[in-house]
Amino acid sequence: MRKAAWMAAASFAAIVSVTGCGSDGGTPEKRPEAGASTAGAGKPAQAPAKGTLVQRATGSWKSIGTPGDDTLDTLTVADGKVTSRGAKLSCTGTLVPGGEKDGKETASLTLTCEGGKDGGRGLGHLTVKPDGSALVLDWDGPKGGWGGPVDSYRRA
Repeated sequence: MRKAAWMAAASFAAIVSVTGCGSDGGTPEKRPEAGASTAGAGKPAQAPAKGTLVQRATGSWKSIGTPGDDTLDTLTVADGKVTSRGAKLSCTGTLVPGGEKDGKETASLTLTCEGGKDGGRGLGHLTVKPDGSALVLDWDGPKGGWGGPVDSYRRA
């Protein structure tokens, strides 16, 4: 029985290695992660992958976090102007380019919010994934504090 199990495992390994050889160019094909949608595969990115940090941030974004009273669920960037909305907050601000830090372009943002406090955000620092698919705002938080929230977004 052991020999049959070993032969079945060897056959399975051979089939897997043959079927997963890759593309015509000799490089392995990139397979989607479990649960990832393949809808829209092959379509061009919705956002510019090149350009300044503010240009890559331009567009509509949806939070990946759980909505709450002080969350910002959507974010829109147009010409460096930011509009963000949540269940109780409605905020606006302007992205301010900050030159380079550690060889990377930087930009900051301070929001003015209506409908409540700013959620302890204060001054925020923008990061956009190089391909333009994700945006993060890392907030300094209140002065004298240990930092503020981090808002993470995907293209809407």
